Amino acid sequence: MTATTQRRRQAEFTSSPRRQRIAKRTQPAGSTVTSSLKAGLIGGFGILLLMLISLVPFEFLACLVVPGFLVVWLTTGLLAGIFAGDSVQNSHQGGKVGWIAGFWAGVIGGIVAMAMAAFGAIMGSFGQNVVSQFTPDQLAQLVNFGLTPEIIALAGRVSGALLVYGVIGSLVSGLFSSIGGMVYPKLGHQ
Repeated sequence: MTATTQRRRQAEFTSSPRRQRIAKRTQPAGSTVTSSLKAGLIGGFGILLLMLISLVPFEFLACLVVPGFLVVWLTTGLLAGIFAGDSVQNSHQGGKVGWIAGFWAGVIGGIVAMAMAAFGAIMGSFGQNVVSQFTPDQLAQLVNFGLTPEIIALAGRVSGALLVYGVIGSLVSGLFSSIGGMVYPKLGHQ
């Protein structure tokens, strides 16, 4: 009789976690993606503001830009968790939501940086360094094809901004935003 009672109790205990797992899976997956995109847009706007602030020649503002990026990235992950609400139950889920939000914020920052580089606001010396890699004979041949040194410098600035701010910036933004997303469930459940 003792064995029968224990088997019944074991069956009761094992059935309730299955019900909880099924309930978690039935939550809409689109809510986490939507919340990540919303937070990514807000984070991208924050990155835009910081990039514009970095253009101001006042040195005190320039030293606030790097910590500002860290705050924006971490806050983007936290916002993604807040927007996801009950869909984020643990740090792993918060990290996923934060990663997506940070990645999209970084993509927006990369697009803004490419536009700023196209107008010559950033990466100016990088474009000139690309032009200096060509010999005068090569530059003369490129001019015959319609590629002036100014166009080559423009392409160098924009491609440099794409690499530095777009690709690397999106990965760094995603990393720090995932940390912010991992922190959210720990703050929300206290």
